Amino acid sequence: MKAFWEAHRKALSWGLAALLVLWALWYARPLDIYDLIGGETPGYLQISVFPQSEFPKVIHGNLTLTAGKPEMEAVLERLEEIRFHRNPLEVVLRFLPQGTRVTEVDPEKDYRIQFFAYGEEGRFLRGLSFDLTYWRDYRSLPLYVLHGQERGRALGAYLWELYQEEWHSFYR
Repeated sequence: MKAFWEAHRKALSWGLAALLVLWALWYARPLDIYDLIGGETPGYLQISVFPQSEFPKVIHGNLTLTAGKPEMEAVLERLEEIRFHRNPLEVVLRFLPQGTRVTEVDPEKDYRIQFFAYGEEGRFLRGLSFDLTYWRDYRSLPLYVLHGQERGRALGAYLWELYQEEWHSFYR
């Protein structure tokens, strides 16, 4: 085996490097919400929205949206617009100072959001969260989104408004 390695070291090294590059490209490919939840359309979504405007007081709203309802279709449309990426260098990036990776937090604009998707029969599909500046998939490493904080803010504002409308219509 050692003689084989010595004779073909350069070719094997290049082959291994090529496989590593191909894996990194595949791993970092853009994913939509359906790729993250296994290609299924969720039967219902449970969403918690935490506006940070009243921090440290914890205010939140919970939404349960079922398939076929216009509210769920609107939320899914907004999630479909977002392209998620996984970073193959996340293991290295964990050791960088946080200031190089985090943008500024504005309590008047920022939200924490938790999504839980369930299939038609109530089977858990996937959890996804947005936490002030970053997106995370509950089964893997962080997700990267181009202009992720702005997209999270816009989605948080929309979901908070949707919760407010639902809450007011429920108590009228």
